[in-house]
Amino acid sequence: MAAEPVLLPVALCESCWLQDNAKWEPQSVNEDGNILMRLVGVETPEILTPGSVDTCCMCGSITIAGIYEMRDPKKVYFFNDESSKDFEFEFGNIDDE
Repeated sequence: MAAEPVLLPVALCESCWLQDNAKWEPQSVNEDGNILMRLVGVETPEILTPGSVDTCCMCGSITIAGIYEMRDPKKVYFFNDESSKDFEFEFGNIDDE
């Protein structure tokens, strides 16, 4: 029996959340024959903490939406682990030109 992946709460920005959780339906057809869609609903996130600043796990952008979703850390692009919080950049290494 294979072990199930460990799921952790990871932050998502508004755009990435809408890509996966928006419900669209066709509305009309434009002059070029393209189908125009309209938004009819969006699922509510299970974990929501408005105002918390974090990095989106899929696109890497900074988000304050506070949307968190349980995902496998191996399947996200930007994983914010605890070890990176203690990182400090040293400005002494930059050469002035």
